[in-house]
Amino acid sequence: MFWFNRLKGYVMKLVKPSMYMSGMDYVFKLWQESDAKERGILLLTFSPMFLSMGGFVFTIIYFVLFVLPSYLFSVLGWGILTALFGAGGKYCYKYFTGKEIKAKNDSNVIDVAFTEEEAEEAEDEAKAEEPKKKAAKKKTEA
Repeated sequence: MFWFNRLKGYVMKLVKPSMYMSGMDYVFKLWQESDAKERGILLLTFSPMFLSMGGFVFTIIYFVLFVLPSYLFSVLGWGILTALFGAGGKYCYKYFTGKEIKAKNDSNVIDVAFTEEEAEEAEDEAKAEEPKKKAAKKKTEA
C-alpha cells in the first residue's frame, strides 16, 4: 500500500491548485466532519467537479503513459532507421562502385591526390590558353 500512498500524494500535488481555487479543501474538511446524509449531499452536489478533476488527472496520466512515450519512441525510431539506412547506403555504394564515402572531413587531413590532379589539370589548361591569348593580342595590336 506504500506505492498507492505515494501515487495519491503525487496526484494530490498535481490537483492541489485547482482544489484551492474551487474550495475543495473546505469540501474535504466538511466530508471528514459530516455524517452519512451530509456526505451523500456533498457527493451529489460536487460530483461534476469530482468528475472533472478525475478526468483531468486521467488525462495527465494518459499523456504521460501513452502519448509522450509514443512520440519519443517514434523520434528514436526514425533516428535509428536513418542511421541504419545511411550505413546500408554507404556499404552498397562501396560494394557497387569500389569508392568509399568518407564519414567526416578532418580539417587536418589534406587529400593530396585529389588536389594534385586538379592542380595539374588547371596548369595544363592554363598553358594551352596562353599561346592563344598572346596570338590574339598580337593580331589586335597589328
